[in-house]
Amino acid sequence: MSRVVIKLGGSTLTDSQARHALIAQIAELKHAGADMVLVHGGGSQIASMLGRLQIASQFHDGLRITDRDTRDVAQMVLAGKIGKDLVAELGREGVRSASLAGGDGLSFLAERMTADDGTDLGYVGRVVSGHSEVIDALVAIGVVPIVACVALGASDWEYYNINGDQMAAGVAAVCRASQLVFVTDVGAVRDGDGRDISSLDAETISYLLSAGIASGGMRPKLRACLEALNSGVERISIVGGSDARSLVRAVAGEDIGTVLTRVKKTSASMEQPTNHCA
Repeated sequence: MSRVVIKLGGSTLTDSQARHALIAQIAELKHAGADMVLVHGGGSQIASMLGRLQIASQFHDGLRITDRDTRDVAQMVLAGKIGKDLVAELGREGVRSASLAGGDGLSFLAERMTADDGTDLGYVGRVVSGHSEVIDALVAIGVVPIVACVALGASDWEYYNINGDQMAAGVAAVCRASQLVFVTDVGAVRDGDGRDISSLDAETISYLLSAGIASGGMRPKLRACLEALNSGVERISIVGGSDARSLVRAVAGEDIGTVLTRVKKTSASMEQPTNHCA
């Protein structure tokens, strides 16, 4: 069975009903023999902890500006409680898993990145390389890897906060995945009128980005999708976490939500999407 990377959006993990359903679907896929790697976000959980510590949150172009204190909080939340809680919940379903940060085994290495307009984002990075041996070894012994959205700088050995969608794209590239599934609170890319877009191809994604039609949280998500397609991922699905059996259906190849492929699959709306699929 080909490898699939599944990105669990942080907002879907704060909805207890959706979270329970997703855990059950992951267990179903695992018991059916799926070769999968999980990547989890945690933006709302990071924001909550920053609020408790009275550290202000700032965003630019859909990305969190991350100074050293914010980076340390992100590392603590993402590589700590969120992943370990997922390990426990999957364990109750009979699934063995292991929670990792990108630096473990030098699995996912990053470079510092700036916003499109040159704005310094601080300790924000993007995955540029890595080593899949730890991931491969875990999968080989029946353990599901759960990867937090922090990676280690390849040149300065600092930890970087990685946008969850870009992390998923980087993990998919390093781990040679053929399929990538984004599980979000809104189960599709939407046009300017709020209508779901059923399919997108690389050319259309590039147009939406270059023309400035995609904005806010939509931009990093579509950039990540384009990066994943260019790295060899054959199929990307964006599905809703609360939709019935959406994860199982997407992994099985059903056309639900928005399906993104390298070349045009079906005609897709070119109207302006909203930023609801961040």
